[in-house]
Amino acid sequence: MPPRAEAIPRVTPVSLETLRRQAATLQVAERFFDSAVLFALFELGIFAALSSGRKTLDDLQQQTRGDRDTLEAILDAAVALRVLSRKDGAYEASGALLDCLGQAGSPQYVGEWMSWLHAVAPSLMRLAWSVRSGEPGIAADLSPGDGTLDRIRTRAMDVYARTHAPELAARIDFSATNTLLDLGCGSGAYSFAIVERHPNVSATLLDLPEAIAEARAIAAGRGLAERLDFVAGDALTCELGRSFDAVLVSNVLHMLGEAGSRTLLRRCHELLRPGGRIIVQGQFLDEDRTSPRWATLLNLILRAVTREGRNHSAAEGLAWLREAGFAEAHYVRFSPWNANSALVGSRGN
Repeated sequence: MPPRAEAIPRVTPVSLETLRRQAATLQVAERFFDSAVLFALFELGIFAALSSGRKTLDDLQQQTRGDRDTLEAILDAAVALRVLSRKDGAYEASGALLDCLGQAGSPQYVGEWMSWLHAVAPSLMRLAWSVRSGEPGIAADLSPGDGTLDRIRTRAMDVYARTHAPELAARIDFSATNTLLDLGCGSGAYSFAIVERHPNVSATLLDLPEAIAEARAIAAGRGLAERLDFVAGDALTCELGRSFDAVLVSNVLHMLGEAGSRTLLRRCHELLRPGGRIIVQGQFLDEDRTSPRWATLLNLILRAVTREGRNHSAAEGLAWLREAGFAEAHYVRFSPWNANSALVGSRGN
């Protein structure tokens, strides 16, 4: 006689609406898996290894020389998340992804930007702590005092700027500009684009010592040294001994907060010759402060990693320019694919 079948307990079914709501909520919460896997693959050099062709787990384990089981879990998760694919026991990535993360010489390469996002990610995971404490959630190994975060940020901003700088050089009229001051120049990419497009312009790049060292090295590699001066110093206190036809302030104000921004713009007014112009570039918020997407996320990053920084709207920036004494202040929109735009004002004669 066959064994008697065990009675299956009756289970009250969960409504489809409950399951749908749970799935939608968890989908948002679980997006960090995508980032964690992508960061790990990049840091371990997996994309660089795959740029020469498909690799087995043994191949990749030999390169990383790390724990095989953890590496396999990361690779398999990457396949599940459709970051990688696997065929006949070997892993591969799309050509587009390898151009962006596996081939440092590619024009599409954004590896430095990945390093920057990875660096700020722990701070973003501590946002609730930042609200309660009023302090940025900067990770202990990325204290502002040791320069690590600044170096990572400068290199990441250079990647972004190399792509977007040509539009600034093309959209703004520099025909009457002979001397340009790039205040808070970072890697110098915007000045490089301007002097390359406009032979009449020579530029003075001013920033803190570590950023100036990076800018000087990049400029030397591009053969631009003869038309550039480099000054290491504080933008608010450094004595330059002369005035300029134009001052460029690119992606700086959001690091300073409102009071610091207004002070810097007054300083820029002093540094311009009569009739000179200021160009303030940034990723400006709309008036509702919830768009555009990147400008809003940048504001969040600033609250996570700085004590004073916050992003601001174009209207706020224009008001600060007028307060500092600039006339004809206006907003210049860039292409839809470019998160940057500019505020332009002139110093009266």
